[in-house]
Amino acid sequence: MPKKVGILAHTDTDGICAAAIAKIRYPDAYVEFSKSTYELASRLHALPAWDTVIILDLGLNVAQKIEVKNAFKKASRSHKIIYVDHHLIPSGITRRTLPCYAFVHRTNVSCSELALDFFKPPVSLQYIALLGAIGDYREHTRKMRRLVVKYGWRLIYLEEFLLEQAIEASREDHPFKRKAIQGLAQGLWPSDIPGLIGRAGSGAKRERIIENYVRKNVQKISRNMALVTDPPFMATGLAAFYAARVANAEIGIGAYRADYHIRFSMRRDEKSNLNLNTLVIKTTSKISGSSGGGHSAAVGGIVPIRKFNIFLRQLKREIS
Repeated sequence: MPKKVGILAHTDTDGICAAAIAKIRYPDAYVEFSKSTYELASRLHALPAWDTVIILDLGLNVAQKIEVKNAFKKASRSHKIIYVDHHLIPSGITRRTLPCYAFVHRTNVSCSELALDFFKPPVSLQYIALLGAIGDYREHTRKMRRLVVKYGWRLIYLEEFLLEQAIEASREDHPFKRKAIQGLAQGLWPSDIPGLIGRAGSGAKRERIIENYVRKNVQKISRNMALVTDPPFMATGLAAFYAARVANAEIGIGAYRADYHIRFSMRRDEKSNLNLNTLVIKTTSKISGSSGGGHSAAVGGIVPIRKFNIFLRQLKREIS
């Protein structure tokens, strides 16, 4: 009986491209998606009947680290786990504490580059890793710089833009994302994937709507922080990006209400050296029911609605 392989990937460009690289190695693998690290433990507890599960671009949530360790332990009894990620690992979790068949981790590269190194696709398909790296602002490593020269920056940045915008316009359309992954794994450029250019046009229109919304609704809540609430399409990451630039702030925050919580994203100005991951972990750890994390320049998290103003005040204290 053939072995069943499943891929659990983040829904952004880096996660999509890493999944495509894994799909080259395992062409019959089924791909499922997770929006955030908050879902990882529950997804591991409810894995389908796969023999091997490949986890891509999904970090380990600090607030759930005990639950995550237990979920890995349980899942490893019936699944071979390949974990490939580039987020910071919470203290108390090491390679030895997570029972994986393979644990591939570095924080200074994209997940797509890690997937490239681990799964070793044909040289002709290395551009997939470059697309993912550009989407995660990690194309400045030595290996990715060589690929930029190889493929030419004008072409590769255009193709990445099309892919990123199409993904942004297809947030809940998992069948389309699987189609994009399949196309990439078969050697298609994003512009060759049927229907992708039309989706990219929709994504670009959505981004303009978000930018206009931010310009009209951004609030400067301190000398170095700007906030936008309830952005269109729940696009907190883009809202945070534009908030920092429109308000000329060091940090932009995008937030929307989800049931009894506020989900937020934060982005820093490109000239800032502030480590948002450290800042958010430190801040949310002081507020019960909250969690967050990500990268030094881009993070996300969740805070109870009634405590969001406390969260903002604590942020101000931490960076004052």
